[in-house]
Amino acid sequence: MKKWLSQIILIYSLLLLSLTSAVGQNALNNLGLTNTTPSASAYSLRKMSSGYSGPLTRIAIGSNYYDVYPDTTSGLFALTSKISAALTTYNAAVAIASANALNTVITAGTTNATVAIWYDQSGNSNNVIQATTANQPRIINQGTIETLNGMPTLRFIGASANFMESVNNVNIAGASSVNAISSSISSSANSASIVTTKAVTAKDGKTSANASTSAYQIKLDFPSSTDGFYWIQNTNINGGVAIKIYADMTTAGGGWTLIMKNSTYSGWTYANAISLNTSMPYTTNAEVISTSSSNYSIIGWADYIKKSASGFQYMMDANARQTYGGIWTANTNYSFISSSNANTNITLNTSFSPTWTYNSDGVEARMPWYGNRAAGGAYITTDGNNGGWWGTLITPDGWNPAPWMGQLGTTGGYPGIIWYWVR
Repeated sequence: MKKWLSQIILIYSLLLLSLTSAVGQNALNNLGLTNTTPSASAYSLRKMSSGYSGPLTRIAIGSNYYDVYPDTTSGLFALTSKISAALTTYNAAVAIASANALNTVITAGTTNATVAIWYDQSGNSNNVIQATTANQPRIINQGTIETLNGMPTLRFIGASANFMESVNNVNIAGASSVNAISSSISSSANSASIVTTKAVTAKDGKTSANASTSAYQIKLDFPSSTDGFYWIQNTNINGGVAIKIYADMTTAGGGWTLIMKNSTYSGWTYANAISLNTSMPYTTNAEVISTSSSNYSIIGWADYIKKSASGFQYMMDANARQTYGGIWTANTNYSFISSSNANTNITLNTSFSPTWTYNSDGVEARMPWYGNRAAGGAYITTDGNNGGWWGTLITPDGWNPAPWMGQLGTTGGYPGIIWYWVR
């Protein structure tokens, strides 16, 4: 969809942020953002990215147009900003900066200038334009730059046609936000503020055509979502084709994607511990908690489902939902398919009852790892030494389904079913 900038307001900057994929080429690091918070489009009257070398705007003065570059000291649109040579059409190719400053074409008390193009600093070339001079926002009024709270701004003062529109369709998958600083020119009660709204392209995951990126993202976008089946999609998962997943939308705020269910040792191997029945073998919530339904694992895709490289959470429970386990946060960039037993920088956020403690006869204080051990563990939390049976999520070696928290005793250490989740 094309994005337009609001009428009859003052605007200082606008960011159109996509939180699901690195759409933009330029990290907006001058705003303190990184590549993990990419922008689909980014407009400002200051330089927002050290990787951006283009102009801020193309302005119209009389019948001439000039590309205006960030001031080399402040990074702002300023009278000391370098400008291009004069252009005769609003849609000419981007022009390089000359040796002249903006003040060389401005006469104090006289010159007015409007904006024909507001350049996109994200790297995606989603510039916004207004070809009709009478409908362009004003940036210089009688030789003075328009300001809001002391910063350069655009003043939209025309009729209903007074707007700027993107030259491209700005397509954003998943949750997005539009952030703008604006102020009404008709009421002093409306002071400048940040306005954030969800984009209409957020996906609820209820169909494959409307697939989101994870249960966590669906819960963010649609807080009333309930436990059940949803569709997610990622170019790194299933060849980019949407898959059906099961989501816990209630435990500890919800947003959990089921990445493994183990209810029998039969059928497991080391190789399939991270990828088994990936086409979602369940059709009802009851099958997800049944000890007689199929085993399931999409652990191999979990790194593309977690909400962030580090700071993501995982959940384990066994015997019954929200028992014999807990919720953890990984404090560094651990992989779900790591073969290292040293991933110990984790924080236990919630411990499910019955009460348990870290123990060599149970869960140990490390993120589960993918270990091909002769003793039988394929996916375990123990260090793998001295037998290392307990704390095992998956094993093909006859334990039904696996040794788990043996010190509890109430299930003999073999709970009958184990679930593993990510958000």
